[in-house]
Amino acid sequence: MTDTPEPWKPAAGEAEAAWQTALAGDREAFQKAVAPYLEELFKAARRERRYRIALGDLTADDLAAEEIAGETLIRAWDDRHDRLPELGLRAWLLAGMFRVVAALVRRAGRFRRTAAVSLERPVPPDPVYDDEGFWEWYQPDEVTRWEDVLADAEPTPEEMAATDEQFNRSLPPLAREAFLLHEVHNVPVREVALALHVPERQVTHLLAEARKRLRGAARGESS
Repeated sequence: MTDTPEPWKPAAGEAEAAWQTALAGDREAFQKAVAPYLEELFKAARRERRYRIALGDLTADDLAAEEIAGETLIRAWDDRHDRLPELGLRAWLLAGMFRVVAALVRRAGRFRRTAAVSLERPVPPDPVYDDEGFWEWYQPDEVTRWEDVLADAEPTPEEMAATDEQFNRSLPPLAREAFLLHEVHNVPVREVALALHVPERQVTHLLAEARKRLRGAARGESS
């Protein structure tokens, strides 16, 4: 009995080359471009979902991590021409995921407020991440499938450390995003600045403030 071969993924350099073709409208090239980053994107989506549930922004029934990742990829396809050439694709996708979650949280909040006013109003249409067309073109045999990267949905120790309750509640949103990109995902400060649309010196300040708050939280826990 032979082992099942690992699904093929392009190297980062190949991914960038595929991205250039994707800009012209080639969806298969887009799939190849994002393939190296899917597993990391799904892990980040699971972390972000837990974070938002812990804050009370979402409930466990609002959406799944794969819906967050799917919406992120749809937005990335639609906004692919907006990515700066000097901003790495991996960092761009991760930062895009933060913005997608923020939009989904706002939408969920509006829906809950509307439902509280009148339960007789018709249910709103399904959100964009349920677009069947996306799932049809996104999963050809030669490209990593959702199940290839979702086999282990349990968070790793590293993920749990990054979603510690004190961590979740001690950092302002922008500082948290900068910290996650730089410290958890190892994105260089310059790319963090580009991804979050802030000056590089502000990222440096945010990171310093994040480390200070986290040290304070750690001391508080140990006292």
